[in-house]
Amino acid sequence: MLFAKKIIRLIPFLGFVCFLTPTQAQINSPFSRYGLGNEVLNNQNVNSQAMGGFSSAYTPSMNSSFGQSININNPASYGYIYMTTFDLGISLTNNTLKSATPVASYTSTYLVPNYIAIGIPINKAKKIGFAFGLRPLTQINYSLNEFKVISSGDTVVNNYIGQGGLNQAFFGVGKAWKYVSLGFNTGYNFGRKKIENIKTFQFNTDSTYFYQSLSSTNTLFGGAFLHLGLLSEFPIYTIKRPKLNERTEYSISIGATATLDQTMTGQQDILRNTGSYTSTAESPLDTVISSINNAGKIILPALYTGGIALHKKEVGARGGYDQWVLGIEYSSRSWKDKYLFYGQQDALSNSWMVRVGAQYCPNAYEYENYWSTVVYRLGFYTGKDYINIDHNGLLVSAFTTGMSLPIRKYRSYDYQFSLLNLALQFGQRGTGVNNYKEGFFQFSVGYSLSDVWFNKRKYD
Repeated sequence: MLFAKKIIRLIPFLGFVCFLTPTQAQINSPFSRYGLGNEVLNNQNVNSQAMGGFSSAYTPSMNSSFGQSININNPASYGYIYMTTFDLGISLTNNTLKSATPVASYTSTYLVPNYIAIGIPINKAKKIGFAFGLRPLTQINYSLNEFKVISSGDTVVNNYIGQGGLNQAFFGVGKAWKYVSLGFNTGYNFGRKKIENIKTFQFNTDSTYFYQSLSSTNTLFGGAFLHLGLLSEFPIYTIKRPKLNERTEYSISIGATATLDQTMTGQQDILRNTGSYTSTAESPLDTVISSINNAGKIILPALYTGGIALHKKEVGARGGYDQWVLGIEYSSRSWKDKYLFYGQQDALSNSWMVRVGAQYCPNAYEYENYWSTVVYRLGFYTGKDYINIDHNGLLVSAFTTGMSLPIRKYRSYDYQFSLLNLALQFGQRGTGVNNYKEGFFQFSVGYSLSDVWFNKRKYD
């Protein structure tokens, strides 16, 4: 038990290391070549990940009675923040890529950060709170070889290399009223897209020697964004037990978010030269093209999300908690119609996703049985990915599960709460109509520490 506690205490440190250390894991996926790369799987708090990514109508009462997590994907929830909360998540992902023609299979495993966020109540009486943090949105990281026999009989090897991705630094404010809350996130999206093609003549039909050629395009980009959120929760049926000072309350929550169209500015360097290139050294010989600091724009389409959830809430003298929750959500984004990278479109589709999630907590106040205080979650999502590598569309489906574990027993005189949030998801990208299919498995660990700060002392 003592060893487990030491491991849990290391989670915040591991999270910081993941964010401060550049991720160079090879994801071996041709999908990350397109658009701005592979979208990070459910890059919201781990609680939502375990519910199939359901987040737009996810209310703070769903967290549990022992602390809270920050719902990054709907800033309207910030108005309900009642304790200063430090929240982070990291994920271990395993991908297996299969190709039908030619028959091949590739596997990769990598550790990446999901998010780091801090939420602070500004005014508890007026229900105003804010949050800020950092999270990755997409990943580009691959190295693929292509062998070609040209008309002269020579064998040419093309090595395609890509690195980069899109990240987001954000802050937001939320304000809650009795049944409705509003909020917004803003900040800066920034990233890099570097694509290289190293061409090598591996076999020649004559004695002519050819140097390798390098074609490289490196683009740095960034720009401000605006993300709006609406959240409403209201009771529909109540069963009162006056003698026990308790009640059972059935309620509905409705949420909607909109990330507006965004235009990012970029600086692009283009290089074309010949020479000798290995994994450890580059020896350029002759430069054909060298053009630096080329200005351009990257246009990202708007993202719209809407969801609804049904809750059963148990309220008593010690507080309240959601015993069970059922929710569904839909989102869409017009990548094919609106995305542009330096004026060029890409092999993309208009994406959509349906998410279904459920959670259950047997009894948050049954302290004699620890597992009754745990929140259990299940979920499923299916939809169409924004990448369209073979113009047949790319369907995605996955199952999810997880739980929230209170780190220690509740104490009425304590104002510090810690939760260990776990999520597991497994699914597939691509179907029988696609030449490439990718199975994925992801295990996520989230850690949220909530505490009461900035209270004015009544006694010295």
